[in-house]
Amino acid sequence: MKIYFLVPSLRGLHFCLICVLWMLVFTTSPMEAQRNRPDTTVVEDREFLRLLQQSKELDEEQKWRAKRTTNVRVLRRLADDEDRGVRFFVAFNKSTPADALLKLSDDPNESIRWAVSMNPSIPEDVMAILVSDYAEIVRLGLAANPNTATEILTILAEDVSVAVRRKAAANPNTDPFILGVLSKDTERSVRLVVAYNSNTPLFVMERFSLSSDEAFRLATAENKGASSAVLLSLCFDNSLDVRRKVANHSAMPGSGLLRLSEDEDLDVRKAVVQNPNTTIAALEKLAFDADGSIRRTARNRLGKLLKKQIATDRER
Repeated sequence: MKIYFLVPSLRGLHFCLICVLWMLVFTTSPMEAQRNRPDTTVVEDREFLRLLQQSKELDEEQKWRAKRTTNVRVLRRLADDEDRGVRFFVAFNKSTPADALLKLSDDPNESIRWAVSMNPSIPEDVMAILVSDYAEIVRLGLAANPNTATEILTILAEDVSVAVRRKAAANPNTDPFILGVLSKDTERSVRLVVAYNSNTPLFVMERFSLSSDEAFRLATAENKGASSAVLLSLCFDNSLDVRRKVANHSAMPGSGLLRLSEDEDLDVRKAVVQNPNTTIAALEKLAFDADGSIRRTARNRLGKLLKKQIATDRER
């Protein structure tokens, strides 16, 4: 008899447990019901426009702060801002600390990583990360940054991108030896940029000054680092444009300016008469030039020099 009554009891207990589990699984708590309830908030048009305007004003304020502030703590906080425009200006700010720049160098937005690469305060460990960035624009920024380390520029000089190699060829920090390597680059545009770099080795400039390509001779004639020997050799160039360039060059020796003072081209002689290095001997020739404006300029300059010379001689 006991066994007979025990079996239904177990069955009833089993049924109760199932009911309890059912209630636990499928019954929604008041808080959960509140969360699942559809949002019926209504924002009037005027309020919506006011909130939108306020949001935009705050974004602009944050961008202004990111661009102008020198406060390191503020810049660290803004480096985590959800607005990419704010992070961009933080990446560009020269006061941004190294740890914030390191964080931004891993930003998913390539424009922000480019801003980091152009930052004048970029640390070398960040340079080492960005030098292998997949985005060409980032490597371009690094190659163009005048504060980029020579070792990093050496890597960029071998970049697959022609544009990156051009920027490396133009950078004042690029090692002269590397400029010599780039002077033989397969791309003409890269070699031409080397011809303009004032740190280009003398032997490379001499080679460019003898090039059959006039563009290389013109670039050498404009190069601020060109030697006297290179400039003198270009005085006899067949190109009028080349002779005009060297006649304007601040490093052109007096002997070269004397030679150019007799040039058949009017613009060449005009450049000579305006060159601060033009000697008295060259000015004496130009003082009787066929062109009236050249004569007046030469006589005015020569007159001043002669007055000083006469005054000095009398004092002696």
